[in-house]
Amino acid sequence: MSLELEIDPASSYISGNQKIKVPDPIYEFDKMIGWKWIELNTCDFLRGIPGYDPFVTAKDYYFDCAEWDRIVSFVVNECCFPEGELTGLPYIPERWQSSIYANLFCWKHKDTHLRRYRECFIYVPRKNSKTSSFGAIISLLMFFVDKEKRSQNYCCAADVEQASNNFRHCQYMIENNPKLISRLREKRVFRSTRSFEHTDGAIYKVLSSIADTKHGLSPNFVYVDEVHAHPNSELIDVMLTGTAARTQPLVLYTTTADYDRPSVCNSLYDKAKNIASDKQWEPTFLPVIYEADLSDDFRSEKVWKKANPNYGKSIRKDYFERLVRNAQDNPVELNRFLRLHLNVRTKTETAWIPSHIWSNGDASPETPLLSIVAIKKWMSEHPFWCNIANDQKFTTATSVDVYIGRYQLYWSWFIRQVEFLQEEECYAGFDNASVNDIASLNLWFPKYGVMLHWGWCPAVSIYQRSQEQNLPYSQWWESGVINATSPLDTVDENAILTAMLGDGNNKGILSHFSGCREICFDRWGSHHIYTTLKQYGFPARAYPQSFAGMNEPCRRMEALAIDHQLQHGGHPVLDWMIGNVVIVQSRDGQRRPDRSKSTNKIDGIVAGLMAMGAWMYPEVETITEIRGLK
Repeated sequence: MSLELEIDPASSYISGNQKIKVPDPIYEFDKMIGWKWIELNTCDFLRGIPGYDPFVTAKDYYFDCAEWDRIVSFVVNECCFPEGELTGLPYIPERWQSSIYANLFCWKHKDTHLRRYRECFIYVPRKNSKTSSFGAIISLLMFFVDKEKRSQNYCCAADVEQASNNFRHCQYMIENNPKLISRLREKRVFRSTRSFEHTDGAIYKVLSSIADTKHGLSPNFVYVDEVHAHPNSELIDVMLTGTAARTQPLVLYTTTADYDRPSVCNSLYDKAKNIASDKQWEPTFLPVIYEADLSDDFRSEKVWKKANPNYGKSIRKDYFERLVRNAQDNPVELNRFLRLHLNVRTKTETAWIPSHIWSNGDASPETPLLSIVAIKKWMSEHPFWCNIANDQKFTTATSVDVYIGRYQLYWSWFIRQVEFLQEEECYAGFDNASVNDIASLNLWFPKYGVMLHWGWCPAVSIYQRSQEQNLPYSQWWESGVINATSPLDTVDENAILTAMLGDGNNKGILSHFSGCREICFDRWGSHHIYTTLKQYGFPARAYPQSFAGMNEPCRRMEALAIDHQLQHGGHPVLDWMIGNVVIVQSRDGQRRPDRSKSTNKIDGIVAGLMAMGAWMYPEVETITEIRGLK
């Protein structure tokens, strides 16, 4: 006996046909060349949102097929593509976008016949047409199709410029459709105020994230763009509570992934995940989440498709292949790729330049080696630069020869650089030390891409640090790559000044390099050295440790290291420090090193960044003119 296929019980929630008409784009060689209407099973179509089944919590609701005809007719017939190759052509949504429109607008309450969904969280990576397909299209649907008279409609973002991106798309669609613009007051869009008004009194405005001035509004529709960029939840809270007086309001959130931190974006994401997985009952909240898992192979095309519903349409395969190539050997780029293009929530901070990239700047193995005797002779001629030469061990302990031999290649490279670069243009950065840090001086020679480093720490802590931190401080000192300043617990700044300036018999570091144009200091803790150098006529100035001051030097140092254009010789202390550096990013992608999050000392790297900053931002350029300053 044959059995008939069981009817999907979800079909009882459908008011209308069990087949739904959906526009379907036609592609050829990754370009849309046309479209056609297709019929799909309505229940399957509505389940097109990944990980979410709208029927599970649909007890009091029904899906209105007639409403879908009205919605899709407006989208296809009245809206157009606002940018790209298809600019001005009728807007044909992808199937995944149509599924969101249908769920959002066509589910209704059985008794009141009002829309079911009051909030919608759309979490999708960059380049998936968020702003045009959800910001602009849904804004126009709420403004022109929604039945509520004198409605208030707002677009909110972290700043007005971001919100204006959505307004610009709305403006283009309206101004290129005589039917739509004829319904506006004065038949125009007000660009100066970023607003427009319907002849029935409905308004649409762009707002910034400052919440203080938004109390008293009664919005019917609120579009919150790039939620991850909002500094707090104040604006969202104000706008959400303001919808209470409306009969069927809608608050729409769109965003890419945020960093792993307490934020309004992550709170909404967690809520959406719980609703989608039935851990939280909220039938009026529509969760749309496209993401990869942290355990997924970021190099896999299958993973790219999973996280990016527009992959192969607005996103090309070769674009992702290029991003992945850049990301494989660069943790900062990998973090950015994971967060922005796979929607993986990553840490705010990221380890910076990998050791195998940093080692691009090591001395070439083909560098002619100086003998241990020649290296020690040079050290004895520069006792303030390498003050192991002043210690009794220098002539009596065989360990000194052993440790210098360990860094023989570095010293052979360094000594030749010191002589070759003596009169070349260079810039200095000095990062002073607290009790436990390493005072660091770096010289940057931009013409040759060479960075030279000197470091100082209190003598009393050399062996103590070796034992407590299990780090080779004593080896570094005996090999001359770090200096001990005094028997005190703190760094002796006078000893550092002597190394910089020299005395009657020996040249100092700064007096040796006659091409030094500028010396930059961290404002903190360098007053004595700073003022002394100024008195001696050296061009010294303070340098900001902020995102504004550090962003471009970070980017430049990273790029130079990757391109084999940053030569540091393989200084062992710098090699250790680069592995400690943790980079933090601001909301708009600016970077700087963070001492509090870094795993250990980073003073030498910070000094190098300041030296590069001195080169990039000359004395005559004020701090307010630094690129990236907000």
